Amino acid sequence: MYAQAHPCPNCGATVPFDSAIAVFAVCAHCRSSLVRRDAQVELMGQQAQLPPDISPLRVGTRGSFDGRPFAVIGRVRVGYPEGSWNEWCVDFGDGSWGWIAEAQGTYAVSFEIAAPADIPGAESYHKGSEGLTLKNHGLAAGREAMPIGRHVVIDGVAYTVRDRKQTNILGSEGTLPFVATPGRAAVSADLAGPGRAFANAEYSEEGIRVFVGRLCTFDELLFEDLRPLPGWTADAERIDGNSDALNCVSCGAAMRLRAPGLTMTAVCANCGAILDTGNLSVQVVDIAARRQAQIVPVIPIGRRGKLGDVEYECIGMMRRRDGDSCVWHEYLLFNPFAGFRWLVTYQGNWTFVEVLLEQPADAIDERVWNGRPYRRFSSGYALVTYVIGEFYWQVRLRERTEIEDFVAPPNILSSEHYPDLAETTWSLGTDIDRALVGSAFGVDLGRGRADAAGAAVPNPHADAGATLRWLAPLLAGTFLVIALAGAATRDHELVHEWNFTPSQAGTNGSISTEPFVIGGTHAQSLEIEMNSGVSNGWIEAGIDLVNLDTQAVREASVESSHYSGYDDGPWSEDNRQRSIVLSGVPPGRYRLVVESQTEPVNPDVSFGLKLTRDVMVWSNFWIGFVALWAYPVFKWLREHAFERERWSASDSSPFTSVSEMFSSDDD
Repeated sequence: MYAQAHPCPNCGATVPFDSAIAVFAVCAHCRSSLVRRDAQVELMGQQAQLPPDISPLRVGTRGSFDGRPFAVIGRVRVGYPEGSWNEWCVDFGDGSWGWIAEAQGTYAVSFEIAAPADIPGAESYHKGSEGLTLKNHGLAAGREAMPIGRHVVIDGVAYTVRDRKQTNILGSEGTLPFVATPGRAAVSADLAGPGRAFANAEYSEEGIRVFVGRLCTFDELLFEDLRPLPGWTADAERIDGNSDALNCVSCGAAMRLRAPGLTMTAVCANCGAILDTGNLSVQVVDIAARRQAQIVPVIPIGRRGKLGDVEYECIGMMRRRDGDSCVWHEYLLFNPFAGFRWLVTYQGNWTFVEVLLEQPADAIDERVWNGRPYRRFSSGYALVTYVIGEFYWQVRLRERTEIEDFVAPPNILSSEHYPDLAETTWSLGTDIDRALVGSAFGVDLGRGRADAAGAAVPNPHADAGATLRWLAPLLAGTFLVIALAGAATRDHELVHEWNFTPSQAGTNGSISTEPFVIGGTHAQSLEIEMNSGVSNGWIEAGIDLVNLDTQAVREASVESSHYSGYDDGPWSEDNRQRSIVLSGVPPGRYRLVVESQTEPVNPDVSFGLKLTRDVMVWSNFWIGFVALWAYPVFKWLREHAFERERWSASDSSPFTSVSEMFSSDDD
């Protein structure tokens, strides 16, 4: 990589220009600003000490973007009324360079392109304006050209202005491809495109600069040679001049920032004042915090815990409520290498939340993320009612945010929209067992899960229900195939059939048949079928099946009936043919003893009996079939009941309430 050094005109120390693109450098010893002109360097004054920060990046850090290795050669600290952020200049070693904007734990990689001729505000730079300095003119053009929410097309990509602010350079270090004069003012507009597409338009006295790129995570950039961070990496020492200690400007109490340079507000633990910590001149943002009722966070501020493979420090907590007075708490977690995460607790349930770099796909009453649909659960607003610790934006009491939730347990997608900004922030939450949270941070949160069926709480019956949705039909189909196969292999052999009349009964009132043989090799089912010529009456036959070999008797009873008449038309009820099945009848020699009775009494009515051996007992099949489905139906009912309880808290419930089921429009 290109490297050239010049002696500092102020202190004589060697000042490296680490890239051929570098025209500006800051002496690491005396912080003098140097401009390179051909082979000479000129002194432009002295840089102020940079604000403290806990960024893991530094000049010399290496990484890779889309397979292209780069090295960090310089940094510009950019301030705005509500805070500040880092812009890291990176050299790709092939004559190209870019920027990595580091803010709120995310990284926007961008490259400068020629400002399109049709970029909003471009015409203002050509017209001029009497009585207006060029600097003010440029800032005014930026403010007018980039209102929040405006749609802008850059290089064929559609963007939306999500944020616009007036900025100034607080300081710089390393080498840069432009002269980073401290105090240089500009209007900067951030634009969001499809997916993670990102663009920035900067309006200043020099003209319009346009940058396009993409939002990335820390891990995606494959950083190496990172800065040692006190408290986070081994053998890291604090750097003089980068102290993270300050005093509350309201009461004078000592405070220590846990994420300096990244947090924009902090709450004084002594007086409760909310302080703007985004700039060197700390100011009071809100004094109403002093009147807060004291709440002790269940996860103490400053407590560290390991979730997964990442150790986080709890740096802030806020309490919020919605329009229905539902109250929940949100704990802000921080790791300098992983960024910010949230732990949200409501009604005993806990959710681990991270901010998404792109918006989920839109669908009717749904959102789609990673190919999975999320159903709309609720919408409304959230109001901040308590804050403690520090946060990466200027949080205020009574701050109101429009929110919307979409669920696909154990995950929940949430959107937050601030009325004065065009951007909508999306986050992905995952239900987490409170015992795991308690163990990670060394606090007692109770055991097991909360009783409430929270929005993202997994249905405890869902796994079994999902398995049974394919297993139960499979088992039922198998059971049916086995039953049909069994029925097809039955002998279904006619044993004997007789015709009788009640008048055939002897003195003992019974009819006894001649001996007959029931064949087969094993105990089997025997069907006794009865037919009769009865009309407007019934006949019942009491049957004894006598085993002549063992004298064992099986008793049975079968009835035949028929009724007819005329009542607003002819009608009839015919049960002349009826049958019963005896199970477990062994083969052997048998006879039947039959006793009959009729109503009305008719000794001449005829009836027939037919015996068929080795028949299918379908009643056993239906009993088994019902028993097979009993458990799946039970689990599905419990799964359904859990979902009804979950969605009872939703304003988009797919279930009909009991009151709606029985409501009527009738007067």
